[in-house]
Amino acid sequence: MGLLIISLVFGGLTGCLIWLAFGSQLPLKQPEKWSVIKNIASYALLSGVLIYATIFSVV
Repeated sequence: MGLLIISLVFGGLTGCLIWLAFGSQLPLKQPEKWSVIKNIASYALLSGVLIYATIFSVV
């Protein structure tokens, strides 16, 4: 349970950092972009899944 919470927290933080670095880029190759909240949530979800998978592949 603790690893899940850690991956969610770090996923949220890295999602915000990715958004600060790249901005609202999603969806790719579309003229109309999603709102800021959708972009941050999608970045956080993707990075959270990657962090979660990394934790369980290493441990």
